[in-house]
Amino acid sequence: MTIPKIKGVIYLNGKILPIHKATIPVMDHGFLYGDSVYDTFRTFGGYPLQLCEHIDRLFRSAAKLALKSPLAKKEIMAHVLRTISAYWKQFKKEDVYVRVILSRGYGDIGFDLSLCSHPTLIIIVKEIPRLPEKYYQNGIHVALVPTLRNPPRSLDPNIKSGNYLNNLLAYLDAKKQNAQDAVMQNYKGEITEATTSNIFIIKKGTLYTPSLDSGLLKGLIRTLLIDIARKNHLKLIEKKITKEALLAADECFLCGSIKLILPVTRCNNKKIGSGKPGPVTQRLMTLFPEAVTHSIREEYCIDF
Repeated sequence: MTIPKIKGVIYLNGKILPIHKATIPVMDHGFLYGDSVYDTFRTFGGYPLQLCEHIDRLFRSAAKLALKSPLAKKEIMAHVLRTISAYWKQFKKEDVYVRVILSRGYGDIGFDLSLCSHPTLIIIVKEIPRLPEKYYQNGIHVALVPTLRNPPRSLDPNIKSGNYLNNLLAYLDAKKQNAQDAVMQNYKGEITEATTSNIFIIKKGTLYTPSLDSGLLKGLIRTLLIDIARKNHLKLIEKKITKEALLAADECFLCGSIKLILPVTRCNNKKIGSGKPGPVTQRLMTLFPEAVTHSIREEYCIDF
């Protein structure tokens, strides 16, 4: 079997290694049970966007699983920057994909937390997965799928855990419909989010995004876009959104820490609006880089 080559480095419990040399035991509970949490982000000009917020969210996810980190937040952030630097020294690329993972660690089979005495901390730094440029220029096709989002009382959507089967099943549903991504509904039929992204629609110039009580992750790019919209006097409403409202929208886009702002121009093989990225979506795409620059300047106190 040929193992695909992935350009990147991994911090694993104190050591920085090439990706192909970083391994964990089969008995790690992150592997056995998905008993782990993670957060994903990217860099701009070598600086991680929203690093403090991502690590804060990692710790909030971990707290809900009674999963204790072996290091403090500032120590993890320092190791993130160190691992990014190691990547740059080897591959000479500033902008990278970063995933920080905290697993329950090695231990015997069972749910008793005392079985695992040492959590596993992993920081993956690698190339950013690039979507085709035509997706940003022309938009993508999404599908409303039969797989429902887990109800919050079953699994809090703001726990970013290593078990992503709910989202994976929805993605597989979308691929059966030749769509690039899935839009998931809750058990009431309300729109929640895509498989790895939040969703916005636009109707008559007003932005709408599902309210958090619909059962979705409070994405950090979602939060940033809400701030951008309000600062630029764009009307925005967080509310429960039906599939009928999505299909009748003038515009739609997905957003996330890796794909950023991705226009959606078809849903269930039906055109959204004109079938092209609309003016509000394009305006936000234009405003976004300045907001990124401001965020990084604020976080790192630099002239970026």
